[in-house]
Amino acid sequence: MMTSINTEGLVGRHCKLQKPVRDHDGRSRFSEQPRILREVNNLDRRMYLVQFDDGATTFLFPDEVVIQ
Repeated sequence: MMTSINTEGLVGRHCKLQKPVRDHDGRSRFSEQPRILREVNNLDRRMYLVQFDDGATTFLFPDEVVIQ
């Protein structure tokens, strides 16, 4: 089950990628600073739904980003 949480006020903040990641369309991303849309808990795993400047989204784990 996936539930939305926002315990640290992260929604709307930007983050810096720690390593290259792929978005839902399969494009590799690295030098961008996506915006956090939602913080979710899925099967006891914390993840962020992020959106890139071109509108593409993907889920990232907390260890893949640095919150700014």
